[in-house]
Amino acid sequence: MANKKKTGKRKLLTPKEHEIMLKLWTLEESGVKQSKVRDILELFKAEGSDMAYTTLATFIKILVAKKYATSSKSGILIFVKSKVSRKDYANIAMKYALEDYFGGDKALMIETVQAL
Repeated sequence: MANKKKTGKRKLLTPKEHEIMLKLWTLEESGVKQSKVRDILELFKAEGSDMAYTTLATFIKILVAKKYATSSKSGILIFVKSKVSRKDYANIAMKYALEDYFGGDKALMIETVQAL
């Protein structure tokens, strides 16, 4: 199962964790240094998601435990910041794909990507 695989020291993200990180990276790339959990939740709601605040907060705790993000509190507000950039995660995922799907054969992986 992909989400139990390790590449280097970090586990790969589950699909929901990946969705959350994409939103966090989007906020950071737009200039936000630290995102409030509510900011991320608003992006989900804008897409029609009914994710609960507590569910998102739980996923963020998991991302912190996996060392993909950091969190801090200020009063009742929880702030989140990525520890791994979108590009660095792409590298992690590509290494996983190289090992798992292409048996370490970079030429075969490149050939497959070029055929897309």
